[in-house]
Amino acid sequence: MYRVLKADSFCFSFYGWPHAGRFMEAFRAAGFRPVGHVSSPKRYSSSVSHVRCQHECGYLLAKGNPSRPLEPIRDVIDWEDYTGNKLHPTQKPVSVLLPLIETYSAARETVLDPFPGSGSSLMAAKTLGRSYIGIELDAKYHGIARRRLEETPQRA
Repeated sequence: MYRVLKADSFCFSFYGWPHAGRFMEAFRAAGFRPVGHVSSPKRYSSSVSHVRCQHECGYLLAKGNPSRPLEPIRDVIDWEDYTGNKLHPTQKPVSVLLPLIETYSAARETVLDPFPGSGSSLMAAKTLGRSYIGIELDAKYHGIARRRLEETPQRA
């Protein structure tokens, strides 16, 4: 991701908290600089063990020195829409991705998701009028994402 990302721009990555150290090591080894951390509380538990897992987290990463947004987003984005993970085991609601893409990419830019799953990030990019590229290895999820994108309107 670092290699193809243009200079002075952002990358956002969700991560599984049990592997936070490994993710951070990999981000820094690639050259990224963490500049923010976002948490999304959910109204349901995605798993239960020692605690009920009711949030998702992600890092905002910088390549170079991108400009700060005029209106930075909150570091807590409510997970309002429960997808039920009906289309993919880690399906994200488009409503969580819209503010991230709107704030950290410009309308003329391309959003890259190397693991789009059911395509929620690509739908958010399309809705906002961004170009987008998704790289999905699983043919089942590629088909799901393609169908969802065909049904997604683009802002005028």
